[in-house]
This record gives sequence, structure tokens and C-alpha cells, in this order.
Amino acid sequence: ERSEEAAKALSSKREYQERIEQIMKDFQEEKRQTYEITQDMTRQYKGMQEELLSRINALEKTIETLNDRLAEADLRQERVLKEKNSIIKMKDDEIADLKAKMDDMAEEFGDMLRETLEKMRERIEVSNGNFDTPDVMIQQRMEEMKGSDS
Repeated sequence: ERSEEAAKALSSKREYQERIEQIMKDFQEEKRQTYEITQDMTRQYKGMQEELLSRINALEKTIETLNDRLAEADLRQERVLKEKNSIIKMKDDEIADLKAKMDDMAEEFGDMLRETLEKMRERIEVSNGNFDTPDVMIQQRMEEMKGSDS
């Protein structure tokens, strides 16, 4: 009986050792697969991280370029605005000068008309030595016209 029990014990021991070896092999295989999966995940993470950093850098360059273009556009707009205001001022000055000339010319023309009227009156008086009624009416009309011009 003892040898039977010993044989059973040895057989059980071998079974347990084989099971332990199989469990160890399975454990090592699981460990290897976990390591490979971890490496793959790490590789993917680093790839995504590099891609995102590259994208961030590209977007920052785009922002910088757009900010530079915006600053240039602002400068151009400011320059155009200054030029426009300068032209408007120049044109306003020119208009003011022309108005002043027109006023001077109107005043000169008014003076010329008064002088002409006065000369005409003098000639009428010289040509008619006496003051007849129809001549007086013409003279009154001229004075009325002179009064309305002033």
C-alpha cells in the first residue's frame, strides 16, 4: 500500500509540477503579451504626442503669420487714412481759397456795375441838360436797381 500511495503521491506531485510549469508558462506568456501591448500603446502615445506637438507648432506659426499680416494691414489702413485726411484737408483748403476768390470777384463785379451805373447816370445828365420827367423816371429806376444790388 505504501508504494501505491508513494506512486500516487509522486504522480500527483508530477501533475502539480506540470500544472505549475504550465501556469508559469501561461504567466510568462501573459507577461510577454502585456509587455508587447504596453510597448505598442506607448509607441502610439508617443506618435500621437509628436503629431499633436507638430500640429500645435504649425498652428502657432499660422497664428504668428496672421498676426504679422494683421499688423501690416493695420499700418496700411493707417497710412491710407492719413493720406485720405491729407487730401480732404488739401481739397477743403482749395475750396476755401476758391470761395474767397469768388467773393472777391463778386465784390469787384459789384463795384464795376456801380461804376458803370454811375458813369451812365453822368452821361445821361450831361446829354440832357435839363431834368425832364421821363429822364427822372429812368434815373429812379437805376437807383432802385442800385439799391437792390447792394
